[in-house]
Amino acid sequence: VHYDGISSDRSARRHRTRLTRSRRFEMARLHQRVAAVGLLVLLAVAGAAAQGEVVTLTDDTFEHHTQASSGQTTGAWFVKFYAPWCGHCRAMAGTWAELAVEVEGTGVIIADVDATANPITTDRFRGLVKGFPTLLLFRDRGVFKYKGARDLESLRAFATETFSQTSEKHDVPEPPSAFAKYFSKSTRALALFIIDAHGAFERAGKTAANDLGSVASGWRSGGVAGAL
Repeated sequence: VHYDGISSDRSARRHRTRLTRSRRFEMARLHQRVAAVGLLVLLAVAGAAAQGEVVTLTDDTFEHHTQASSGQTTGAWFVKFYAPWCGHCRAMAGTWAELAVEVEGTGVIIADVDATANPITTDRFRGLVKGFPTLLLFRDRGVFKYKGARDLESLRAFATETFSQTSEKHDVPEPPSAFAKYFSKSTRALALFIIDAHGAFERAGKTAANDLGSVASGWRSGGVAGAL
């Protein structure tokens, strides 16, 4: 009887152990399912938020959202680099918001980056960001710089159809190293000054060329009096 009792007790303990392991396994599977569903919900919400509105990107979120250098599996991203004090940037803000609605459902996401607050991302694309606003389209595992008119139809056509016909495809720079990030933050003011100065010199050059053309035309038609 004594041995039978010990045997029964051991059998009961093994049974309880199997039940405990089974419950733990089921709980683990349940947690995995809940986590998977939660992830899908978050992705769906993020995708819905990205479609139809302008997404604000920062140094912390740019690569994570766009996956610019890692396959661009989140879609095509049309990104405006701007400065808050830039008059041209402010003038096109309404059109940029309309564009987000216009391209909804095409797989193109409209976004912007405040260059004055995000020096790491701005410096990463310093080869393309030469003034404000700068519009870059990330798609087809490359980046295309927009140089056309800033009306809604022209922007939409470029983002969805004509980008490869009207713009050169550039390689996407790799995400910066820790040292490069530190350097970008440390030299932010200088970098913005250089970009702004480049834009100012470019505008001044165009103005000078126009003035020279006017003088030459006046000289041909009326001599010195015409030139003046």
